[in-house]
Amino acid sequence: MPRLCACVAEARIVEVHSPKPENRIGTYPHWTLDAWKPGVPGRIEHIYTHWSAHDYGSVFPAYHFCVAMLPSGTIVVVNTHDVRENMRDVYEGPALPYAQHTRNRNSFALGIAVMAMEGATPFDFGRFPLTEELVDAVCSVGARLAAFYDVPVDADHVMSHAEAALRDGYFGTGKEQRWDVARLTPSPKALVEREALEVGDELRARMCRPA
Repeated sequence: MPRLCACVAEARIVEVHSPKPENRIGTYPHWTLDAWKPGVPGRIEHIYTHWSAHDYGSVFPAYHFCVAMLPSGTIVVVNTHDVRENMRDVYEGPALPYAQHTRNRNSFALGIAVMAMEGATPFDFGRFPLTEELVDAVCSVGARLAAFYDVPVDADHVMSHAEAALRDGYFGTGKEQRWDVARLTPSPKALVEREALEVGDELRARMCRPA
């Protein structure tokens, strides 16, 4: 299974940007990973995992829950969008607000994301790469959400953005394409579709580990 490099210590000392108010952790409810738990009942059928393609500390309301890293290295879960707004067929009322996390897949669906991978390519993950801690954290969030909303942790209900893009015809690294999360470590090899499926399986396996 794909594994991450041991780059956590280096990642923590990188200076993050000064985000706009809507991208600041302090703008939203947030908790340490151990303290966070889902709390809003309703109908959820799918969960999609992403990365933000930004730094470790900027968060985005396109997702319901952002897994971010403080300058101290502490990982926090940030509730950046009201989950109730996606507990409906959003395409029947598209003018109403909802989190637009995954193209054409936002009805009864939650988007969760790792804050990382700004400027990343499949060959070079840049100044804000994925880390073991961050990936384990987003998987922990996914597992808790799946248990709370009774969502099966399988490839039809819990998938990465890359897997959704592969199914819907826009997988890749182009401007209008998406490849999060299809690779956990950089590699000089060309990115191939099979990686999206393999990494999706790895993320779901981590979600199914005993807490």
